[in-house]
Amino acid sequence: MKWIESKKKWIGLSCGVILLLACAQWMGIGKTRASANSFRFVVMGDTRGNSDSVNEKTLRSLLKNVKKLDPQPSFLLITGDMVQGGSDLDKELDEWKDIVDDYYPLSMYYPAMGNHEDDPEAFGKAFPHLPNEQVPGYGRTAYSFDYGNARFITLNTDHEDQDGNYVIDQPQSTWLKQQLSAPGKDHTFVMFHVPAYPVGGHYGRSLDGNKPERDAFWHTLDAANVTAVFVGHEHNYNRRLINSDFDANGYHFTHDIYQLTLGAAGSPYSKVVEDKKNVVKGPKVTSHYMTVDVDGKKAVCNVYDKDDNLLDSFTVEKGAVG
Repeated sequence: MKWIESKKKWIGLSCGVILLLACAQWMGIGKTRASANSFRFVVMGDTRGNSDSVNEKTLRSLLKNVKKLDPQPSFLLITGDMVQGGSDLDKELDEWKDIVDDYYPLSMYYPAMGNHEDDPEAFGKAFPHLPNEQVPGYGRTAYSFDYGNARFITLNTDHEDQDGNYVIDQPQSTWLKQQLSAPGKDHTFVMFHVPAYPVGGHYGRSLDGNKPERDAFWHTLDAANVTAVFVGHEHNYNRRLINSDFDANGYHFTHDIYQLTLGAAGSPYSKVVEDKKNVVKGPKVTSHYMTVDVDGKKAVCNVYDKDDNLLDSFTVEKGAVG
């Protein structure tokens, strides 16, 4: 009788484990590929609407596609301008969170602050899971975290010089150099909202508004040979190769680094093109998201539109274009 009871317990326990695994698979849990050197993450940005706070239809469409991925992402990077902003910023950020939480827990989203979320206090309140005060006085708007064999650095471009141009100011620049000098990681990914090298929609009104400061900033990224730079602000997708062709103001760039504009996950499209120098792909004026599969020293990047058509595919290795 004891043997029969033990067998029943074993069968019951086995059934319970099988049921839990089945539920996990149905929920999309357990499909995430994550190890010290192998994992996936997703990047998208500018999810705001034209007049609405959030372009809910497009955002949900993209996240539904992401939810079908196999393997699933370990986390998602958002390049900023999630909402329209203004006096209802807190309310709009809550609305955004309610939408994205239907697909992944909020703790999986790592956003950059865009110019439409120009209230650091409200931004920090909306995303309490983000690292806080890594740059004194910047709250949760400038931060870094490590995952596997990679470091992820997010900067706040919503700071201006005396002439009103967007800049990466001195406190962030000093902190950035410290972050980039930390040893032991194969990859470094850097994210901020306003591009260093805009293509059209905000040409002359991004970090290029102050070219000497922009070039000094990019020289810091180049010296560290970062794997890739993610930006938003311009409402399209484009892949631009920044290298010695952009030497200026006494700065010489020795590496090939992609600036990846991912700025159309709901925002009105930006079709204006002013400067396509070294633009390898795009601009593509369609809603999109990117998957990045880190595998050892390689990062394989694929960009898809809302219908899951492949827009771009490339591989970066050790921060050098491959």
